[in-house]
Amino acid sequence: MLIGSGIVRIDDGGRIKIPSEFAKSIIENYGTELYITSIQGHNALIYPLGEWRKTLDRVSAAPSMDPGIRKFVYVTGYYGKQSALDSKERILIHPLLRERARLNGELILIGNINSLVLWNREEFEKEYIDVPFTDDELRGLSEKGI
Repeated sequence: MLIGSGIVRIDDGGRIKIPSEFAKSIIENYGTELYITSIQGHNALIYPLGEWRKTLDRVSAAPSMDPGIRKFVYVTGYYGKQSALDSKERILIHPLLRERARLNGELILIGNINSLVLWNREEFEKEYIDVPFTDDELRGLSEKGI
């Protein structure tokens, strides 16, 4: 399970080092192959390839002419690249995605149960940390038993 967070930096070649606790879990449970993409261009979604294939199986079962499905396929393909953890537990982030999501300087890598999410730290904090949970959001979580 991929949970928690870590601060990472992107190098001049566009690579980040995956923190060892995440890398170990990925390698033990999935191997080294990953798919890195985005849906809205605000962050990088890092999936073990097996988990991404599960998503693609659900997409393949949906009507291909559905505009939302088509857009999902196009956008995740535009930003997406297959990658692998190298011997130093680094991965390459696609240049289009690095530019769009402002993935430079200090980044935050967050475990998302079966994937990782990479954010520009400043952007993440503006969107999630500086804006507290609303009562409605907390109530919604409570209604879901969380």
